[in-house]
Amino acid sequence: MDKQRDILIERLEEKVKARDHTITEMAKSSPVAEDRIAALEITVKELKGSMAGILDELLYQKSLIDEMHQKDAPDPEEAKEIESTEYIIAENTPKTHHGRGGSDDIIIVC
Repeated sequence: MDKQRDILIERLEEKVKARDHTITEMAKSSPVAEDRIAALEITVKELKGSMAGILDELLYQKSLIDEMHQKDAPDPEEAKEIESTEYIIAENTPKTHHGRGGSDDIIIVC
């Protein structure tokens, strides 16, 4: 148990040393690198604002298109009348109608 604990402590000490080394290296870094990071942050903020504006514009145009489609679409009741393809077929047979000499004429009305 003590052996595992010692190994764990050694690993943690190595991680602390590595972290301390990284911190000292960052402290030694030139201000030019910090300026580049600051410039990149500003650029990212500008791009974020531009993207938000573009997305807002696209959503607005989509809403306009949806409104146009709803105006152009017929009412469901009107659509039923337009889509109806039923035919009325009337037969002229001697049993149903006694006119014109009793021949079997079929009349199709659209």
